[in-house]
Amino acid sequence: MAEPEKGPDGGGRDHSLDALRGILMLVGVFVHVATLGVDPVFDGIARASSLFRMEAFFVISGFLSALLVARYGAVRAVRRRCVAVGIPLLTTLVLVNPPTLWMISVFHGREASFTEYLRAAAGPALTGRLNWYLHLWFLLVLLGFALLTPAAARALAALTRTRGYQRVTAGRPAALTVLTLSVLVAMAAGRTCWSVAIEPVLGAGFHADIVRRVLEFLPFFLLGLLLRLDQARLMPAFRRPTPVLLAVSGLLLLASWRQWVDVLSVGTGRLLVETLFAIPVTATLFAVAGRFGTRPHPVFQYLSDASYTVYLLHFFWIFFFARVLGLDPSLGFGQMTLLVVATYAATFATHHFVIRRSAVLRMMFNGKRATTRGHSAAAQGSMPTPVRPSPQAPSVPPAAAAAAAAAKPGVRRPARPVISNPRSTRVPRCSASPATAPRPGGPGGPGGPGGAGEPAVSPRLPHHRRTTRPARRGG
Repeated sequence: MAEPEKGPDGGGRDHSLDALRGILMLVGVFVHVATLGVDPVFDGIARASSLFRMEAFFVISGFLSALLVARYGAVRAVRRRCVAVGIPLLTTLVLVNPPTLWMISVFHGREASFTEYLRAAAGPALTGRLNWYLHLWFLLVLLGFALLTPAAARALAALTRTRGYQRVTAGRPAALTVLTLSVLVAMAAGRTCWSVAIEPVLGAGFHADIVRRVLEFLPFFLLGLLLRLDQARLMPAFRRPTPVLLAVSGLLLLASWRQWVDVLSVGTGRLLVETLFAIPVTATLFAVAGRFGTRPHPVFQYLSDASYTVYLLHFFWIFFFARVLGLDPSLGFGQMTLLVVATYAATFATHHFVIRRSAVLRMMFNGKRATTRGHSAAAQGSMPTPVRPSPQAPSVPPAAAAAAAAAKPGVRRPARPVISNPRSTRVPRCSASPATAPRPGGPGGPGGPGGAGEPAVSPRLPHHRRTTRPARRGG
């Protein structure tokens, strides 16, 4: 597989997509706070997020996964992804989710101590659509996609080299049409496979939920892989706003919500309409992120670095503050806003003052190895550390270096430029002496720049060193 393109910072990583991924992670705090009450603003944020946020996130994940395979190879890329995803997943499942689930249970009116809750783990399910892995389903799905990436990247890379593919993707309208139709076809095939073959076998539960989400977001992950594998052709076409497609898909989405057309309001029809709307929104987000450039910005770099911690711990802090403040399940706008601010403050403080300062915790919650400063900066997509001069090799002045070079055998010293006296403008009237006569091949000679037939001119000397004088009149 070809090496990744060199970015402006010398690497192949697109830092604008890192920043966009971090921002999409941070929006999850609003989405999960919205489940604690009823408010039109927070409900609107949650509903809008359900239309494009996770889809855009999986497109970015597919793009960056293909980049890792191109940079490190299939085996190392899978190993790195398993470390970066699997270790934080296990840490959060074991250390963070149990107290979070207990606080959720207490918040919904089931008073019990933490030890009593752990003993009653086989009791009835929690109120609402909660489960033991909470929001970590995303890491479970991403872990499966990491294992799938080498084979999928190899197959898509072979596809991009075919003549048929290059013919149908020539030009921006054709490329966008092919990408959109491919995602829609893959989504319809996955939905049909789920309803006909998988759901009757698995039924409901953990395995069924994970498989359903894999089929739901796999087309967007493959889209991200394809965008990276054919980046020179597809990214300029995809990374631009698409107002026409956005308007058409928005109108179809409105018709689906208002139930103007029955086939678009339920089942596969509604899923395809929402998928069609997510594609131009994702392209617009890519275009907006591209305006920040591909060089790392300190603010967005820090947000991207801290977003993983915010994602893992925000559920815990939401219900921690809800329990400490004595809030009930019917929250309003003010209480939800207070929870959002408190959760951001607690998660960012935890990342900055605790996780970021410990190599062990950074590995446990961010999946990042403790390396040297320069290597860690390059691995995290940040600016490389400037290289300081070594004390064993002091800098040498230019004059001393030139003298040392001249002293070496076989090294010729550059000739000094001959500077004529600008005050000497008169030409001596005496004839050329044998010593100053033009030589063959010299200036003014037959082989020189002047050629044959040009008068010879004696070299000019300063006024106080002239040896010839003009003849006196009447002498």
